[in-house]
Amino acid sequence: MVTVGIIEDNQALRTGIEEFISQNNDMRIVFSCNSVEKWLVHYNQDIESPYVLFLDIGLPGISGLKAISVIKDKYPETKLVIITGDASRESIWEAITTGADGYLLKPFSLKEISQQIEILQNGGAVISPVVAEKLIHRINAQTRTAREGKNLLLTRRENDVLEQLVKGLSYKEVAHILQISFATVNDHIKNIYFKTGVNSKSELIAKVLSSRQADGRLN
Repeated sequence: MVTVGIIEDNQALRTGIEEFISQNNDMRIVFSCNSVEKWLVHYNQDIESPYVLFLDIGLPGISGLKAISVIKDKYPETKLVIITGDASRESIWEAITTGADGYLLKPFSLKEISQQIEILQNGGAVISPVVAEKLIHRINAQTRTAREGKNLLLTRRENDVLEQLVKGLSYKEVAHILQISFATVNDHIKNIYFKTGVNSKSELIAKVLSSRQADGRLN
């Protein structure tokens, strides 16, 4: 019996998935809700962890992308599949590198649900063709620009913050230049530290400058 969890704010789609699964004797819904916050209520009630969790990105409150790491921490064995209409390379890359096991673009047929679960059970990944193409493009771009010392595991915004730090700007100045809050700058910097394996601003700048110097770049 395959247990399924759903976090999707589109009621029509959520209901459609629920009805489809209820008609399949091999699948059973563990929980279904329209936000990450409501899922946390289910989790705190010690409800059974699902085999697969279908998660939307554009949710009210906490976004699906921000929830991935939290969900994987609480459900380490659960297969997490993003279901979304967001086909941007940045969202796809962030979802996959954060821990998603698949990325399924809307619209999709309900029959694909059982097909994709079977793929997961056989050790495969649920990736829409368009998503696969964009992942390949991103990986190829990473390979082509590796000599430039760019860390393409960083999001575009994280790279923006990094460039300002290398120029010697303070966190407050970075926030002003990029027109984002000081707290958001701090969040980006924490992510940059984690992804680059450093523990301080000086260590980060030294690492970036050292990498660029090795490639003959001065800035």
